Amino acid sequence: MKKTFKELCELFEEIENTSSRLDMTSLMSVFLKQCSLYDIQVISYLVQGRVAPMFVDREFGYSEKSFINLVDGYFKSKGKSIDFAKMRKKVGDIGDCIAVVSKDLRKKTGERNISEVYVLLWEIVNTSGLGSVERKGNMVMDFLRTSSDIEAKYFARIVCGSLRLGMHSKTMMDVFSYIVTGNKDLSEEFNRVYGVSSDIGYVASLLNSFKRDQVEKNIKDISVTPGFPILARLVERVGSFEEVFERLGDEVLVQPKFDGLRLQIHRFEKEDIFKREVIWQKFLVEESAGLDLFDSTREEEDTIVKLFTRNLEDVTDMFPEVVEEAKRIKGTKSFILDSEVLGWNYSEDTFLSYQETMQRKRKYDVDITKESIPVKSLVFDLLYLNGKDLTGMDTEKRIEKMKKIFGSREGSIEVAETLKVGTIEELKSVFDNYVNNMGLEGVIVKQVGGGYRAGTRNYEWIKLKKSMENGLVDTVDFVVVGYYMGSGRRAQLGIGALLGAIYNEESNTYDAICKVGTGISDELFKKIVVDVKSLVVSDAPKRVVVNNLLKPDVWVIPKIVITVDADEVTRDISKDKNGIGNGLSLRFPRLIEWDRDTNLEDVTTVKDLTTIFESKSGKK
Repeated sequence: MKKTFKELCELFEEIENTSSRLDMTSLMSVFLKQCSLYDIQVISYLVQGRVAPMFVDREFGYSEKSFINLVDGYFKSKGKSIDFAKMRKKVGDIGDCIAVVSKDLRKKTGERNISEVYVLLWEIVNTSGLGSVERKGNMVMDFLRTSSDIEAKYFARIVCGSLRLGMHSKTMMDVFSYIVTGNKDLSEEFNRVYGVSSDIGYVASLLNSFKRDQVEKNIKDISVTPGFPILARLVERVGSFEEVFERLGDEVLVQPKFDGLRLQIHRFEKEDIFKREVIWQKFLVEESAGLDLFDSTREEEDTIVKLFTRNLEDVTDMFPEVVEEAKRIKGTKSFILDSEVLGWNYSEDTFLSYQETMQRKRKYDVDITKESIPVKSLVFDLLYLNGKDLTGMDTEKRIEKMKKIFGSREGSIEVAETLKVGTIEELKSVFDNYVNNMGLEGVIVKQVGGGYRAGTRNYEWIKLKKSMENGLVDTVDFVVVGYYMGSGRRAQLGIGALLGAIYNEESNTYDAICKVGTGISDELFKKIVVDVKSLVVSDAPKRVVVNNLLKPDVWVIPKIVITVDADEVTRDISKDKNGIGNGLSLRFPRLIEWDRDTNLEDVTTVKDLTTIFESKSGKK
């Protein structure tokens, strides 16, 4: 059944005004069951604000500023006294602003189906080169002038990358399960398939017929495929060395925890490219950068290497030395390695800071930064080898295989140390060596048995960080939702402190719980002001809640993630009257990293912070 884009936008509006994840799941599943399989795939990408998976380097390349200039220019050309830039600053949302002025733009309203809009979005994505902003602007304006208010609103949000429906990928896996079973019976299996494919539209394509037996057959044998990143396995926290053995048994594997950029290294042969049926394949154009594995017209080398971050970003072009090293490895045709890439001082054989490493994460001037900041990728897991998915193999066996094949290497790719320990004293000794002698931030402790469960967080993998010695078992990843003007010198900088929020899974909200003003230099404050300028809104963003005592001077759209250390997690039940953050906060918080390479879906949750609080305090 063909659904119109307007009907989809009306669904988005309803979901946006719904706080319950269960209600969101129900609304989306009912709508998708009325759609064609093709449109379900399109909608799955659009929910993520994309036209293709996260790992396909295709962006709209049309900023909110370009949008504002386009609309302002149109009004001026018509002699209309509408200051759209001023309106955007006041209203705070580009989509809401477009909806307000839509009637002043419109010449004719027509009905477009979802697939037609998808084609248009790809045309915008694929428009490049000299004059591309103007050509994209013409396409955008034509849509705005021939669409309804609500279509214009959500089209603008999609193109500007500010859809923000509040539907995470796990919610969409619940939606897929509801379509087939009417409940969450298949959610775990859909999450597994998404974990090994990282392509939400591809997962949606497996829904054909909506019949349970057929869908279960479709998803049963989906496994790891080189060229398609795997969702990173995540780790849990504990508050003591003793708890590690209580959770994991008598013997455990210990690996150093590096503070770098999580990097998956995929190597495979051209002849091994897996031909998946994906709707975005035909839209890829040769001159665009990114993942062109599916473009049969493009000449490729026989050996292909792809590099992906934890956020599923293709960074192959940013680390050429790692790519070349991967191609040089003999004795194996294909593999997927999980690693951490670090800036490296080869003369002293030691790692550089996280900030220096992140300077390599850029698309331009790679040759220059390669010389000034060389890198080394330290490998800690083997997920695929010579055509075989190893994620179901026990961790110890995967590591043994990894050591046997890659362990003797030196250079841009090396195997990280793995030690097997069986006592608290041994674990403490290893921890002390890594943290106090080698200057690392902690260790990862892994269960000997069990496979690599992509995208999963549980107590089979545990991290111990040096912060636990100071009263906090782990640092906290906040999303910035506002800031305070400050006083004195900081007032002159335009900012005095940040307001950080954690994610509340039960209420599907971002709970603002902590003011962070320490650990920030004047230079960083100046950078922060620039970085948040385009995210400023007049009122609290939707799904952001805060106690009145913490209300910021300026609200910011949740987008930038920061890492914060503190003396301890505290809890004040009197602040828990509205369920905001479970009454939790941090004592003496300090900024460690600004604009962390982390998705919004991966920020610290209320449950996470409660676990940290209870693990150290023993309170329930």
